Amino acid sequence: MMQGFSGTLLPFSQTIQSIFFLFFSSCFVILAFWFNKEGPTLAANFRNIFSGGVRRRAIFKEEITTTGVWSEFFLIFQTILILAIILFVFLWDKGISGLSAKNMIFLFLAIFLGILLFISVKYLVYRIIGYIFPEWGLEEWTEKYFRVVELVGVLIFIPAMFFVFVPEYAKTALFLLIIIFFIIMMVVFWNLLNVFAKNKVGLLNYFLYLCAIEIVPFFLIYKGVVSLVNIAGN
Repeated sequence: MMQGFSGTLLPFSQTIQSIFFLFFSSCFVILAFWFNKEGPTLAANFRNIFSGGVRRRAIFKEEITTTGVWSEFFLIFQTILILAIILFVFLWDKGISGLSAKNMIFLFLAIFLGILLFISVKYLVYRIIGYIFPEWGLEEWTEKYFRVVELVGVLIFIPAMFFVFVPEYAKTALFLLIIIFFIIMMVVFWNLLNVFAKNKVGLLNYFLYLCAIEIVPFFLIYKGVVSLVNIAGN
């Protein structure tokens, strides 16, 4: 008889495995609930990310309902939570596996709050630039910013589960997550280019903006992650 294929044991403990599975299953149930309640509105919001125009008034009216607002808060929370889990698992074999349970909790919370702070600071930067350079018309992009954050959590959900719970395909899942990240960045660049072109802002300002606001922060995050790995390894 066929003996089948032996799987690869998960690197982290059963307790962490159970907690992460609880996070994913809870997000799936809640996401299904919100899409059942606000599916058309959420789908319209996501479609609007890929459109060059301003949102229709009917969609805007649907979005300001209490249920719609809470669903968007959840989608943002889900994105931050999944990204924190991915980064925690990625750093597991880089030195944090030897930490105590208390330090692991603090590290996970630090990663979660760090991602939340990054998203919040980028939003504030968009608002400040919009006030300083009103002729750039960034208010239109600011409205779409959190929609992009919400979409990230939806797109990475399945690859993140494979990355965390199926070590045999962890590299493939990580590669897919990187592809999704670059696709999202291309969507961001395209939306910003559309805004700059619509408001007749020069390409030089556009490229300077991309380098300073959209690209450099990710290099700083990369350096921070490398430093964190080195500290954990020592």
